[in-house]
Amino acid sequence: MRDSTTAIMQRGQESTMMLSRAISVVVCLCALAACDGAVEADAAVDLRDGVDNGMALNSAVLNGMRVNGMRTNGTTLNGVRMNGMRLNGWNLNGLSLNGSSLTATAVVNGTSQVFGGAQLIGAVIDIDLAGAPWQLRFDDIYKDPANPTGDVWFYEISAQAPGDTGWEPLCFDHLGQPTQAIPLANYWDLATGARIADAGVVTFACRDAVLAKCVEWGYRPWAKVGSTSLADHHQACTRMARADYCGDGTSHTFTGTPIDISDRLAPRIQTAVTMSRPNWGAEAEWGPGGAVCVGDQIRLKMYDDAGVPYAYPSCLDALDDVSSCGSLSPSRGGLLANRFCDKWQDQPQQCDSRDADDDDDEDDEGD
Repeated sequence: MRDSTTAIMQRGQESTMMLSRAISVVVCLCALAACDGAVEADAAVDLRDGVDNGMALNSAVLNGMRVNGMRTNGTTLNGVRMNGMRLNGWNLNGLSLNGSSLTATAVVNGTSQVFGGAQLIGAVIDIDLAGAPWQLRFDDIYKDPANPTGDVWFYEISAQAPGDTGWEPLCFDHLGQPTQAIPLANYWDLATGARIADAGVVTFACRDAVLAKCVEWGYRPWAKVGSTSLADHHQACTRMARADYCGDGTSHTFTGTPIDISDRLAPRIQTAVTMSRPNWGAEAEWGPGGAVCVGDQIRLKMYDDAGVPYAYPSCLDALDDVSSCGSLSPSRGGLLANRFCDKWQDQPQQCDSRDADDDDDEDDEGD
């Protein structure tokens, strides 16, 4: 998570980049490697590059590109329309999404058969992008190896441009290497970051970007903890990960910055591990619409330290007079909270300080 979306785009093939720009691109202001590039030999930079403190590493990117919202019923959305799906010569119909697992039906030897999970490996989807025929292919499908008994599925997807015979990966990670997608219901406005509810839409959320990362952190939007739906927790997570304080789609973070996440679910999905560590403090509490309060360690300081210009978020003055911010008081309506070390940009070695008994807490949280 140390490279910007722009840098990743430059690594891909031109035909796939056309698809990326036309469908779903969110460009972050700066990423850690770009900011660190002039001082790669610095020991502090080495610490940032090798941070291993159990924190979740955030991202400035909403989605890892390419397809943001593909309608499964043939109508147009964001220039993308599915014109058909096929597997081994069979025409697949009735594409649907259960959690993060796609299913479809085909008539095989006169009998209707449902295909799902790894059975869809090799399936090809025809899509219409601004009048041009593209294809998507499922190269591999499997459960998240970190939780093979869970309900998160990874899809390795390739795209083929009109007139091309070759295939290029749909998703890239921060190093420009192919990565997987997690199918999600609904779609997200790429300008505002808002989730748009539409049961007929599937978004392929690329790993290493916010939509997928929040799923992997445990906030699966299709799931529940007790009777509580995690859909709003996932949306709040996307605001938190991008430091989108005002909930207007504006990121105020550098990709690769560690943050310490907590919630008040029962049981909790994430628990803060930095409470006894010096230099870490509350940054904010978050709801689906952005921050509901802010503390005294916010990520804007990284922009100041790096000399990166930014527009001061207009909502912050109304949110910064809450002394207990970070405690997730139910009266404020925050669903998640995070902590941050504001020395991360200029003195990151100060963020690695911990009490000796903190080591046992490391497994409580991670990315």
